[in-house]
Amino acid sequence: MKSADSAREGPASLSAVVPAQGVTYGVVLSLAILSAASLASIAYSANAPLIRATFNLTEAEVGAIASCIYIGAAASSIGSGRLTDSLGSGAVLAMSMLALALGCAISATAPLAVVFFAGLIVAGLGYGAVNPPTNVLANPINARQRGLSMSIKQSGIPLGGILAGILVPAFATTAGWRWSMLIPIGACIALAVVSTRLRRVRPQDGGEGGGTPTRVQIRLPHAYIYGFLMAGIQVAIFIFLALYLVDVRGFDAAGAGSALALLLVGGLVGRPAWGWVSDRVHDERVRVLQMAALLSAMFLVMLPFVDDSVLFAVLLGIGLCSVGWNGVYLAMITEAVPTRLIGSTTGMALLLVNLGAVVLPPTVGLIVVRANWSISWSLCAAMSLLSVGVLQLARIRAVIRPLEEGRPNAV
Repeated sequence: MKSADSAREGPASLSAVVPAQGVTYGVVLSLAILSAASLASIAYSANAPLIRATFNLTEAEVGAIASCIYIGAAASSIGSGRLTDSLGSGAVLAMSMLALALGCAISATAPLAVVFFAGLIVAGLGYGAVNPPTNVLANPINARQRGLSMSIKQSGIPLGGILAGILVPAFATTAGWRWSMLIPIGACIALAVVSTRLRRVRPQDGGEGGGTPTRVQIRLPHAYIYGFLMAGIQVAIFIFLALYLVDVRGFDAAGAGSALALLLVGGLVGRPAWGWVSDRVHDERVRVLQMAALLSAMFLVMLPFVDDSVLFAVLLGIGLCSVGWNGVYLAMITEAVPTRLIGSTTGMALLLVNLGAVVLPPTVGLIVVRANWSISWSLCAAMSLLSVGVLQLARIRAVIRPLEEGRPNAV
């Protein structure tokens, strides 16, 4: 039984997951910041046909657009997580937004392809630094709200992508893709200013597994591989869908951007939907993630074979599953460690997520060059199935002590 002192210390130990302005404010701010970060990143995907023509890029080099962003993101993920745990979320978010704006400005004004790709790496440094502090801001004490809260926050990724798919190609058509990058640059600068006003909450020792231990624990290294695979698939879809629709389906650039936006609508709906489901069975978030990956594989296999009358339904399904998994994944990761380590642990998870986004899109691009689009989409489906098996290895069925004893998860 816990002592009176330790019982009094329990709620305070969870202050690391609740921003001073409240978790609702943290979720809203995190949603806005991730939307701006995604807008900056996916703007390049939406502009991919125009960027390819400007720099005379091959399909593999187009895939390297995402890779450069995520090389930068991988480089900053762990460091930003540690800075979040030590300095607080506001300072890290302000720096990340400014890095994104700077990287977009460099790439938008680049005279040569090499300068363009260098700008992408700078933008990636900001992109990778965003998630650890938002994971702290949006993490509630109650485990039965964590999946939905994290998933609403992560809905900023497809929301920003929807905005990119609708706004950026339309602007680029009239003013050019370089000028269209003013949209994400302005959004990032505005949110950097807002982030500087975020009051710091110092992480404290104690606090278990994001607030509540679960009966199904996880091996973090295996869980990280799931993130590596699913993130690589997700980014490959983002970067290549517009090209596929233009080259194979006969879409124009604006139509392809709108189709990408439709896919991201599926992700926008899927993230809170999967999060809500996982909160109903919060001890079994692993099963929810496996179901999302299975359905992802099914829709990806269908993509090259359906006609245009079914295409948009398939795109919605891909968005729902291939893009909708992220919030539940982060909720599962945060529950595996003490609250004071959420920033650094999710930083490590995001390192693998970003490495997946570095490695897999160019691989898909090479297969497009050497084989065809059907094989490339089938490879994405196979990786999604592989993630199901890898996540099964991460599960540790354990009988833990009652929650009131406050034992942390074993990892």
